[in-house]
Amino acid sequence: MMTTYLLRFEKILAHRFWGIIVFLCMMWLMFFSTFYIGAFPMSWIETAISAAANFCKKAIPNDTLGEFLAYGVIEGVGSVLAFLPNIIILFFFIAFFQMSGLSQRFALLMDKLMHGIGLHGSSFIPLLMGFGCNVPAILGTRIIPKKTDRLVTMLMIPFMSCSARLPVYILLIGTFFPESPLLILMLLYVSGILLAILTAFVINKFIFKPEKDNSDIYHCRLHKPEIKPMLQMVWDAASEFLKKIGTVVLLAVITIWFLNHYPRHDDAANNEHRSYLERVGETVAPVFKPMGFDWKMSVSLLSGLPAKEFIVGTMSVLYNTQTDDTPNQELVGERLKNEVYLTGAKAGKPVFNKAVALAFLFFSLLYMPCIGVIVSIYKESQSVKWAFFTVFYTISLAWVVSFAVYRITLFWI
Repeated sequence: MMTTYLLRFEKILAHRFWGIIVFLCMMWLMFFSTFYIGAFPMSWIETAISAAANFCKKAIPNDTLGEFLAYGVIEGVGSVLAFLPNIIILFFFIAFFQMSGLSQRFALLMDKLMHGIGLHGSSFIPLLMGFGCNVPAILGTRIIPKKTDRLVTMLMIPFMSCSARLPVYILLIGTFFPESPLLILMLLYVSGILLAILTAFVINKFIFKPEKDNSDIYHCRLHKPEIKPMLQMVWDAASEFLKKIGTVVLLAVITIWFLNHYPRHDDAANNEHRSYLERVGETVAPVFKPMGFDWKMSVSLLSGLPAKEFIVGTMSVLYNTQTDDTPNQELVGERLKNEVYLTGAKAGKPVFNKAVALAFLFFSLLYMPCIGVIVSIYKESQSVKWAFFTVFYTISLAWVVSFAVYRITLFWI
């Protein structure tokens, strides 16, 4: 009975029209589940983190130590930990696609499209893997027969929205676009895919001369996925996420907290409190000002260069404003919504609006991937020039696209 249904489903996937419809529906279901179903356990974790931070602050009499542990460590790390359910759901779908043979069927379905941009259909499999993590996706390009196709696919993968970017998407979309969150989320993913295709087209047009490739894609029949390997893949992804939170994310938020709180008022000359981090932010802020970003957003993007998970943790620390030495008890999203400029021509006006939030989302999508991705491109391509090309190309494209998005959105709101 199961075999009969799978054969019928294979025929639908092989259809030029209905196969595309099924693929899009599955992508929509993946994004819908990641955002909406993941929102429930995410809210529970956020509530628990907030309660733990408040308890810690009240239990420790030393203001500096209590504030550091509560709002530097617990809330800083917790703001990233809250997105664990979303990560688990995303990887569950990716594991299902891979274990059932659907990823290979999707590659067959997209073979003609991939040839249209000068690539082999097998390039689609590592691109799909890139939605989980870009690093193994780049290693996965080894299945591609031609060296030039492998290289072009590697340069496309950073535009696939990996799970590390997901916390940024969910935070800003849920805060500033609650009326159409799924639309904005799909807009980001689809934009990344289109820009990846554009990148491949330009490279094949002006750098490489693609040769006709008639090699076949490895044909894999659909089959019932085994639950144990699927769960193992999801567990490995969740474990890796938790390890990163307990090590590099923890170190990052601690560093950000100290740089943002020192020198303190009594240490600063003439009682002018400008933290070390604020000075760094003000130095780089002119680069990001055309997109409407303030210095805190600029620093958050800089912190995301080693790993995109750092962005939300940094924002949690930086936007934890204080009034009368009392830390803000609101969740990160509410803090962003209520943040206003304190000085200058924009004093009293909101720092964030839909245009700024959307520009920030696009910049987070497009700018330089994490260090691990850059190193992987260098090792797999065996050329440092392609690693540097990825850095400068993605940052430049991110700036141009974000600026355009900001200006166009301002015109409409």
